[in-house]
Amino acid sequence: MPTDLSKTRRLELILRQIDSLPTLPVVATRLLSLTASDESNARQVTDLIMGDQSLTAKILSLCRQADRGVRTDVMTIDKAVVLLGFTEVRNAVLSIKIFETFDPHESRKEEKPDSFDRVDFWRHSLAVGIAAELIAAAHGSPADLPPAEAFVAGLLHDIGKVALDHVLPKSFARVIELTDLNQGNIAEFERRIIGLDHHTAGKRIAEQWQLPHRLQDCIWLHGSSYESLPRLDHRRLIGLVGLADLIVRQQHLGYSGNFQIKQTPRELAQKLALDPDRIERVAQRLHEEVEKRARALGLEDRPSRDLYLQSIEQANQVLGRLNSALERRSRGLSKQSQVLDAIGAFHAAAQPGRSMLDVMNLVVSNAGTALGEGFYALLQQSEQEGQPWFIAQYGTQGQPLRSQYIEPPPLAPDLTRLGEGEPVSMNLTQILPWIADYLLEAPDLREVKLLPLSCGWGTAAVLLHNQTQLPPWPQLSALLSTWGSAIAAAGQHDGARRMGEELAEANRALAEAQDKLLHTESMARLGEMAAGAAHEMNNPLAVISGRSQLLSISLPPGTKEQKAAQTIFEQAHRLSDLITSLRMFADPPRADPKPTDIGALLQETIKRVRKEQGANDKPVNLQIKTKLPSVSLDASQIQSAITELIENGLQASPRTGVHVTVRVEPVERHLIVQVNDDGVGMDGHTLAHAMDPFFSNKTAGRRVGMGLPRAQQLAAAHGGWIELRSKVGEGTTASLFLPLDEVDFETADTTAA
Repeated sequence: MPTDLSKTRRLELILRQIDSLPTLPVVATRLLSLTASDESNARQVTDLIMGDQSLTAKILSLCRQADRGVRTDVMTIDKAVVLLGFTEVRNAVLSIKIFETFDPHESRKEEKPDSFDRVDFWRHSLAVGIAAELIAAAHGSPADLPPAEAFVAGLLHDIGKVALDHVLPKSFARVIELTDLNQGNIAEFERRIIGLDHHTAGKRIAEQWQLPHRLQDCIWLHGSSYESLPRLDHRRLIGLVGLADLIVRQQHLGYSGNFQIKQTPRELAQKLALDPDRIERVAQRLHEEVEKRARALGLEDRPSRDLYLQSIEQANQVLGRLNSALERRSRGLSKQSQVLDAIGAFHAAAQPGRSMLDVMNLVVSNAGTALGEGFYALLQQSEQEGQPWFIAQYGTQGQPLRSQYIEPPPLAPDLTRLGEGEPVSMNLTQILPWIADYLLEAPDLREVKLLPLSCGWGTAAVLLHNQTQLPPWPQLSALLSTWGSAIAAAGQHDGARRMGEELAEANRALAEAQDKLLHTESMARLGEMAAGAAHEMNNPLAVISGRSQLLSISLPPGTKEQKAAQTIFEQAHRLSDLITSLRMFADPPRADPKPTDIGALLQETIKRVRKEQGANDKPVNLQIKTKLPSVSLDASQIQSAITELIENGLQASPRTGVHVTVRVEPVERHLIVQVNDDGVGMDGHTLAHAMDPFFSNKTAGRRVGMGLPRAQQLAAAHGGWIELRSKVGEGTTASLFLPLDEVDFETADTTAA
């Protein structure tokens, strides 16, 4: 199993890769800035759009597709703004530019069907944005719920999923596979497989894009319950995004990966002080609005990008000519002016809040300008002695190539204490043989030198380079101190940011633990009541049972009086069984595990149930597709639990019968026994209380509702649990999860379907 340290390293690398994803396009960034100001106007937006040929063409195309009763073609952006409205044009521009950043058609490749379909994802995101916008507008556009901002928040709420798919496509495909298989919440499987969910990933990319904090919090916290949200000024905006997401998921618009519906839109709307009737009217027109907007934005067909590519080519030519002129001018400047210009440029680019890897990239880019193109790498020692070091390597143009954690060399020097002075040779640090295996891009390791990047407490990192001519040390040391201080500040910021994320995760875990504690306390109180009831009632029941049995024997058989006495005896015996069942909560059962052939146990269990149900009832079928391991368990207890699940399935009036399957889950190392029926199914209320003692949705005369709680107790005695999934009219699936130890897992066949 991976250690906590290895998990931490992997998470850090994932977060570093997310921080290096493409930035938000300049047009979208400028548009957000313009519309955030009270002094902005439509003229500024139209000028911004007209500067982008591809964007201009799409906005005019949007006008032609819009149903506004206009018969003449719209040929200018000014008329487009009048026709569509300022807000709709703004949202269309943002949608187009964000879609282009992560091409929604990129995922249409011939791979296995569980890969991430970005077209469906963007359709879901667009639907959430439209729903949030319509709800806000339907309530008079309150100050804390501006429709335009609600649209952007809804559009970007799940952007972390695209980031995870972009960085770890294979792992994310596995997440989608497990999510679809278990019909669960994709965030839970993201945390299991990858180590973090799309909420955190989306927060990181929103920070990188420098989106407003209100949007960052909507992306980060929209999946939390409204009651658990902090008391923020924009708390209701976060709740609105959650409400819009809930409505869209209920209507199955696009792909969200969250199949869990824990509350109705009406319930959440009441918590947000919104009118449920208006929200229902919004939901009714949502499909039409999404189809219209998706077609206009090009989600249905890959748009032509010739004009966009042509404008990029022209911009690159101009940029190339400017770079050539700047290069010629830079050759004529002194080294001192180069350093001063580099420091100024670095300060302008190194804005507060950037991640440490982002700052490292800026350092190397700045070094290429100040020192010249060549080989560059950054080496950073861990703050804890003996822990892995971090190394990042770059190409000759300053582009990031690879970054990884590496084990420190034997007798490694303390890099944080490298003194200031002339650059030193790597040979003097005795790490050349060790680091040679990692510096694959270095043209000649004998020419590689070290430049310590100092900060207030020592050396933040070491810059590796192969430059032969450097500026005079007084000017160079100022540049190195600037880089070192920025890296040290970014490291502290990363630590504080990770702490905030860990606190949020701890709060989520605490809420779950409190729910479990409340349930445990309820069961404990029930157990105490059961123990007292058993003590007080057993003796009177024994007298009633014995006397009624004697009375039944003494009376003539078949008489009314004899039948009444027999009924008294049977009901007293039934009440005694109930008390025995209640005692299970006062004294939970303890398993006596022994190696057991689970396949044989299932066959014996089904054979017994078939014998008890008779020949005319619905069949019980067993399917075993994998090689099952010999599991250490208490056979009688597990047999009782499975029997209860099968009998519940038979009582649900199945149309074709009850089907029992068993398989091994390799990720979580569980043996899963599933009991499926296609009977009447359960409604939400029944499903929520099915595990409660005494609960039953059957009419009077039913069995005492202790079967499923008893089965849950027996599973818990083995460290397992039971999950129920059901739909009214479609049937119920009951799953028994039993953990496998290392020996059991190694004997299982995890390759079969």
